[in-house]
Amino acid sequence: MNRILTAIVVLTLSSFALAQKNNNQKAAGEAPDTITCAATFTSGTGHNATKYCVTVNGTIPQFSRGGDEYIRVGGFLEGYGICDLTPSTPVAYYDYSAFDSGNWFASSFSTPTATTAISTRITSDGIWQIKNTITRGAANASGPGSAKVSMQIKNLTGINRLVLVLRSADVDFSRGGVNDFNNDFDYTIDTAYGLEPGFKSGLGITNNTFAFAYQAFADSASGGPDPCVSVPIAPQPFFGDGGIGSEYLLAVPKLATKTITVTYKPI
Repeated sequence: MNRILTAIVVLTLSSFALAQKNNNQKAAGEAPDTITCAATFTSGTGHNATKYCVTVNGTIPQFSRGGDEYIRVGGFLEGYGICDLTPSTPVAYYDYSAFDSGNWFASSFSTPTATTAISTRITSDGIWQIKNTITRGAANASGPGSAKVSMQIKNLTGINRLVLVLRSADVDFSRGGVNDFNNDFDYTIDTAYGLEPGFKSGLGITNNTFAFAYQAFADSASGGPDPCVSVPIAPQPFFGDGGIGSEYLLAVPKLATKTITVTYKPI
């Protein structure tokens, strides 16, 4: 685990972690969480046939390779979280497809090309804008396809802010209608994966941005962590019902934008 990132998170969050609550009450104009696919991307054939879909909110509630499904099993959890560390009591914003924090306005969604989906949304307090650009990497005879996720985090206020940003997925396994919620998990600082035991397959997430404090992780809470509460990092290796993700610490100046990129790819 990245020691610099860990130290900052612990010192900042320890005083209020127990007070954080999940609030799914929606005010007028706020966007609902959704597992409905707004765009679906496919490539490849046979063992490398890769398919995933994207919601209007910029989450990925389905990802498969050669008929093996990794996300659309059980809770359908994949998405992102922001913890604004600037206020005396930090504020969490998150959306993991099947549930969210209830403090987002409705999204703007488009598919400008046959390989790209873009979702842009603003937090209901008007502080943050997040733009998710998800681009298909095509499968071929040499390997499966991928989903490259670029997250642009814009500070809409007139003060500098410090945030934690997460991208996370609950990785399960389904083949031929048989589901398995217990998998093998492991991670390095750059990559985390969940793998169905028995010489089968799995899904990995890889960090593609190195300009900020960051870490990849496997968690023992089945994905969807509150970004303002310490992520339950799994031991190495971990066998059980878990998730994978990447976490970043960003200083975002007033009216500025910072971008992080990760890639999901079957293994």
